[in-house]
Amino acid sequence: MAIISESKLWKKRLGDWVINPYIGCEHGCKHCYCPAMPGVKFTNGGRSQREWGKYIFPKENIIARLKKELETFDPTRNSTKWGKGVILLSFLTDCYSPIESRLKLTREILKLVLQAGHRVRIQTRSALVERDFDILERYRDQVVLGTSLPYLDDRLARILEPGATAPTRRVKMLQRAAARDIPVYVAIAPVMPFHNLGTVEEVLREVVPLDPVEVFSEVLNPMDDNIRIMNETLEQSGREERISELYRTNHWVRWTYECLYNAYLLGRKLGCNFICWPSPHSVKSPLSEEQKQWLLKWIPSGPVQLASV
Repeated sequence: MAIISESKLWKKRLGDWVINPYIGCEHGCKHCYCPAMPGVKFTNGGRSQREWGKYIFPKENIIARLKKELETFDPTRNSTKWGKGVILLSFLTDCYSPIESRLKLTREILKLVLQAGHRVRIQTRSALVERDFDILERYRDQVVLGTSLPYLDDRLARILEPGATAPTRRVKMLQRAAARDIPVYVAIAPVMPFHNLGTVEEVLREVVPLDPVEVFSEVLNPMDDNIRIMNETLEQSGREERISELYRTNHWVRWTYECLYNAYLLGRKLGCNFICWPSPHSVKSPLSEEQKQWLLKWIPSGPVQLASV
């Protein structure tokens, strides 16, 4: 299996290629749908979705294999107008999980890929990326650094994202990056059904001054057992929030539209490049045709359109 893999993440405008240095993730986010994805299920030794966050191991000989691939790698071979030939680090793992502080695989990957002249998008929930600011600053014309900020509630994050850097600390990480002229972006994702537009606005007002390249947003989408796991975690932690009822009804569909539409209007009002990530499964009744079309405009469809890179 190739280290630099073709990806369908162009549908989210994140890139056309992806590198996952590790299998598994130490952050253990309860909402995460990655453990339900085939790329994890078929490589994690049969571990269940409930074990997410309890295992991680590096891909075998990844640096040697990457060096070999880079000798002939041509990003234009799978370049779309949405993904722009960009390589994403990472999707099915967090490339800055705690293990990275010891193994430094992501740091070595960055040096190799950027020295070869390729463009990279980093997606992480960890402030460990600050260790590599020297590389990102040197290659700032080829990189963009982002993090997910569904809310700024550090107490809630300790429950739902137990191994990740606290949200307020992730904001500080972005501030430090922007101060060094490293391009940044933010994903307000996933928006929780027990939050409202005020939560989105709180995040936006923190990050808009950093002039992010993009601000993405996505609601919490059901995938295998993640909704049940979140509900159990919230209950065991003594929290009052519950989310199952919303997903047993079409209320989820209407909530998706209302949440993304209002967040988009707010983002535009605050002057940012706001991009929505609706699930195709949310484009159905009881939404009106006009509402469905609004959601569909965010979902690239049809043949892949090549872009010059």
